[in-house]
Amino acid sequence: MKILHIAGWSGSGKTTFIRKLLPFLSVHGKTGTIKHICSHYSVLPPGKDTSIHFEAGSNPSVGIDNEKTIAYFHCTDLETTMDMLSDSGVRYAVIEGYKNYPFQKILIGDLEVDYLLKNPAVDEVIPVLDQFDDWYTLSGLSRELITQYPGSFLLTWTGYTDNYLSAFRLCSDIEQEFSRHRDVCGIRIRVHRWVKNNLFPVYMVMAYTNTGGSLLPDILNQLYPCISDRVS
Repeated sequence: MKILHIAGWSGSGKTTFIRKLLPFLSVHGKTGTIKHICSHYSVLPPGKDTSIHFEAGSNPSVGIDNEKTIAYFHCTDLETTMDMLSDSGVRYAVIEGYKNYPFQKILIGDLEVDYLLKNPAVDEVIPVLDQFDDWYTLSGLSRELITQYPGSFLLTWTGYTDNYLSAFRLCSDIEQEFSRHRDVCGIRIRVHRWVKNNLFPVYMVMAYTNTGGSLLPDILNQLYPCISDRVS
């Protein structure tokens, strides 16, 4: 899942820019948004069943009408919400706010932060989508391959590394090598960068046919040099 992080002062035009961007992004893949409400407080509709359920401990509390589904969760951290978007198959996550997070940013207005683009037109964003940061989950990668290769078998594996850069390079090389095998429909071997400790998840997902599953020991043998022995 690509992260498009929109930053700028309040009133700079972030929401207006996002409103223009979303129709363009949605053409390229399922798109979700996250808004940091910050000092504002989102009040649940008083007396409604979904509010009563939420206040009684439901997590989530979900309501469905003829036009939409709404869900209230008790979690308040960005990371958990990003995981939920990735797990649901979102390809592009647009974040408004959270300016202190170190994702590649689109800056609207003037703000002392690093950025990839500053005050761009919407059509300037699409050609550089591959330069934005990635957010990986095992479910998200699995869903991607299941969608691309329906009817294939699926293998998944998870490990951890304490050396992000070495693991990133190794995983890229291994993925490229095994993607050429005749029984491999698609393979993703990715290192998730955004962690709060020094253990980075390594995800391997492979869609295959015939005897492709027998490649797993070879893949793991090549992966093991970068896998931390601090996690069994």
